[in-house]
Amino acid sequence: MAAEKGEKKMSKRSTARQKGRDRGQMQHRSAIHDLLRVPRLRLFMAILCTIALTFGMGNWAADMKEPVQAAETEPAMGALCAAEYYGHGWTDWVPDNSPLFVSGSYPTAFRAALSNQPEGSTGTIQYEVNVSGSGWTGTCENGQTAGMEGGEMPLEGIRVWLNGSIAELYDVFTRVLTDGQWSDWAVNGSEAGEVGVGKHIDGIRIAVVKKGEQPAETASTVDPSRPMVALTFDDGPGRFDAQILGALESVGGHATFFMVGNRVGGHADLVQRMAADGCELGNHSWNHDNFSKIPAAAIQNSVQQTNSAIQSAAGSPATVVRPPYGATGGSCMQALGAMGYAAVLWRIDTLDWKTRNADQTVNTVLSQVRDGDIILMHSIYQQSADAASRIIPELVNRGFQLVTVTELANARGGMVPGAKYGAFHQ
Repeated sequence: MAAEKGEKKMSKRSTARQKGRDRGQMQHRSAIHDLLRVPRLRLFMAILCTIALTFGMGNWAADMKEPVQAAETEPAMGALCAAEYYGHGWTDWVPDNSPLFVSGSYPTAFRAALSNQPEGSTGTIQYEVNVSGSGWTGTCENGQTAGMEGGEMPLEGIRVWLNGSIAELYDVFTRVLTDGQWSDWAVNGSEAGEVGVGKHIDGIRIAVVKKGEQPAETASTVDPSRPMVALTFDDGPGRFDAQILGALESVGGHATFFMVGNRVGGHADLVQRMAADGCELGNHSWNHDNFSKIPAAAIQNSVQQTNSAIQSAAGSPATVVRPPYGATGGSCMQALGAMGYAAVLWRIDTLDWKTRNADQTVNTVLSQVRDGDIILMHSIYQQSADAASRIIPELVNRGFQLVTVTELANARGGMVPGAKYGAFHQ
């Protein structure tokens, strides 16, 4: 009984204390409510709340673990072209600003079309060719055949232009390969080729660009009278490419990145940055395939699949190809030549993949480099990126221009599809 009386007294005291706390809280809330009636104080409290929310959102954003994906870019309009080569038949469609060529043959007929034409625009791509012994054909457009399909007489010249509303927004450039040399660009219907002098076209290249712009190869600021080298980076893209690009950007230099196709989709932002910086997008097969050990059809499929991935990421396909391992045996050269590509090899092999030693890589390059060299490195190792960060400014200090493979080739006579190139020395 005594225990029960004690518990009742304790309960009464607890109830009394709770009532007291409730009255205090009500008085406190009432006081705050009264204070907030003052306009200045209400404004001050609003500012404090805004600051607190800002810091809170900032901390929340900093804790986010998922990477931000780059916004998808609208595919650029471009030209597609194909040709019938004597003794070979029709080639596959070749994408914008890519070489159309078949080793050991010449074109007898030609077709062109447009890809990614803007919705709501009007017009077509139109063209005519000059057939040896027959002269200029009539105008064809959008995939129609110009020339002598199934014939034997070669093409000597070509004209390509746009019409409709797209002609007001875009220019089309055309160049041809004759006697192992690429011509200058002809624009908007100007004649490309040497007509009536007994020479025929071997290769064709067509590029569509927005008004006021130039195809990638004509945008170069390379001075052919000054020494130059082409730094090349294989096996990416990957997380260390950003460091290499930063070093190039700091000196205004270019390089060529030979990319493995199945890695491209996961690093689309870096591929876009390469293209925006004026670097060259190179093809290094879909899965680092040994081209000397697989049939021609598999080689071409690997190259095309990689080109599609690069085009999806950057809006344009690769312009050069490097066979993995430098392996050019078997069907490799025939397959690449049929697609209009040369095989880009190298003169200086840093062996950075093997040594994983930045000092050794730096010494290998700087002790051997000479004008016209193509230098092989890899972008998937931290040590290689560290070496590139030291090599790049030092080459510039020594007076070298840092150029892409194509810029180097164009300054020294160009590349012929189906051939191999490891350097361009004068």
